[in-house]
Amino acid sequence: MNIYRLDPIDPDHPSWQNSTEQECVWAAAPTPKDARDLVADKTGVGLHGAAGIPSPWQDERVTSCVWEPSITHIRAGTVVRGDGSLVGD
Repeated sequence: MNIYRLDPIDPDHPSWQNSTEQECVWAAAPTPKDARDLVADKTGVGLHGAAGIPSPWQDERVTSCVWEPSITHIRAGTVVRGDGSLVGD
């Protein structure tokens, strides 16, 4: 399993209305796309977000997604905040 670090790169983008998290997170997933989808799923706000706009975590213009080979302790299918707490659990 790979670990990816996702960081906001456009904090003013309107898609942030569709996320409960707006800081750096790490996701354990097989591919960068899977990591983006996992974070979007764990941080979605449902019907209260901006309609018709995808999660910022799925948009390469709004967030980065970089493989972190030195990190191995995150379980598959989880998203972790910078303080070590789990997102969406």
